[in-house]
Amino acid sequence: MADLSFSFFQHYTTPLDGDVAGGIIINEDVKKIFEDPFGIGVITKNEMYSNPNRFFVHWTFAEYFKNIPLLLQKITDPINSVYLSCAIAKILIQTMILYLLAFFISGSKNIFKIEFLIAAVIITPLFQNNGYQAYMGIIDQSITYSFFYALPCAFLLLFYKPFFQIYFQKKSPDNSLLGKIFLVVLAIALPLSGPLNPGVVLVLSLLFIFNDPRKKIKEIPPFYLTILILISLVSIYSLYIGRNNSIFIGENVGLLERYSRLPKGLYFIFSARIAWPLILLLIIANSLFIKKYFHNEEGSKLLRTLKWISLFSLLYILLLPLGGYKNYRENIIRYDTFLPVTLCLIFYFGASSVFLIKSFTGKKKTIYLSVIVLFSCIFTFTDKAKFDRNVCEKNALHQLAESKEKIVLINSNCGIIAWGKFTKPEDSRTNCKLLQYWGIIKEEKLYYQK
Repeated sequence: MADLSFSFFQHYTTPLDGDVAGGIIINEDVKKIFEDPFGIGVITKNEMYSNPNRFFVHWTFAEYFKNIPLLLQKITDPINSVYLSCAIAKILIQTMILYLLAFFISGSKNIFKIEFLIAAVIITPLFQNNGYQAYMGIIDQSITYSFFYALPCAFLLLFYKPFFQIYFQKKSPDNSLLGKIFLVVLAIALPLSGPLNPGVVLVLSLLFIFNDPRKKIKEIPPFYLTILILISLVSIYSLYIGRNNSIFIGENVGLLERYSRLPKGLYFIFSARIAWPLILLLIIANSLFIKKYFHNEEGSKLLRTLKWISLFSLLYILLLPLGGYKNYRENIIRYDTFLPVTLCLIFYFGASSVFLIKSFTGKKKTIYLSVIVLFSCIFTFTDKAKFDRNVCEKNALHQLAESKEKIVLINSNCGIIAWGKFTKPEDSRTNCKLLQYWGIIKEEKLYYQK
């Protein structure tokens, strides 16, 4: 709870990104998605527009920020309501992922059960909001990217929860009508949400097919098998219409070049800071301890899980270059596109650590617990506060709100709801429409910076 509270203030003091306004005050690039949410025009007319296979996340983002800041203005001023809205969204996503990972690790839904608490405590420091965020970030500093990457992954974890109960816990999942309807909605919406979900779903389906499919199919109830087929088919459809994404028009980096950049991206993630080497070192050590001392049924299951995670990670990474090229992600792999692998490795680290804490006794247990505490302290103290990151942007918004001019020169060096500076007043028009909608400015204004 202390760590989540600290995270909340980190989120609250983070500046807004340059994609916020265009996703709420629907611009021409995004407008077509709302007119054709399922990308039918791609099939019937070969139309091409921005993100044709991501309607549900665009809709969620727009609706949230059209309503929640206005609701929060009943308790705070318009400028603070925006940052508070961002913090609430991020902390809810973070808590949801933390809860689901702790559930998968411990097998318990009860947050007061000791196994659940140990799992949650072990993985909590790995949610880096500053510190190692650029290498293993789960919740993005950009609120837009948090909605487009972390949020869809959170709901994907939720989607696979009943399958975890069937295969690993040998329990019957929620068979209520409401629960089944919710799964159907997720099966349709998730592949048409974040950019990562279709690939993740299809890799998991491929692994399911090759992992003794006849036995698995017999184990799974017909409804849940139908749901797996449905989400796989919608994922294939999503990837197909995603080829007509106008964002990639003029792309000049070929497929072979993209694949050649993969090793560089991986090298940066794993070598730039000590975060991933530490995690991988503990994963390897945990696996060796399990193999040497606790090669029982549960230990063997964990080691098999690591093999499947390794295979999933390999296939997923090999699919990434097929998703196109963006110049701000020149090496294809970055902490955001690496997120599914990050979550898998955090799960295995947590699961193997909890298993060893329960299995070790005496002096070995004391030494192992000391290593885990030291590991947690490194990640906790590296994730610095940086509570002043949005001060410049907030001051600029106050200056804009108080100015009597129609075109305002902002005397600051930071981006203002932008990835950089606006040196031409006209470039701020969409942002100003959003600020007027939120009530931060009362009349039409434009702004620029030197």
